[in-house]
Amino acid sequence: MQLGENRLGKFSFRMRRVLVGCVLLPCVVTVADYYLRWGLFGRFGRWAMAASFVLLFLVMRYLGPTVQEVRDYRNDRRADRRARNR
Repeated sequence: MQLGENRLGKFSFRMRRVLVGCVLLPCVVTVADYYLRWGLFGRFGRWAMAASFVLLFLVMRYLGPTVQEVRDYRNDRRADRRARNR
């Protein structure tokens, strides 16, 4: 099943990774808030955590890098390392 055609925008691979990283921060904060009982979100901690994961899902689905892009990036890096070691 190919999902790559439904991506939004013409972002580079690096920019897609940055977007996912930026959206991952609220997930980390809300999970830490819930488990460490910081109380940053008051009684809405669970809802904030759920909303942050829904946002992460949407960004990964429509803006995040595809599996093929990740594979190509890794293969290119491996080829570069092999060329430098020769």
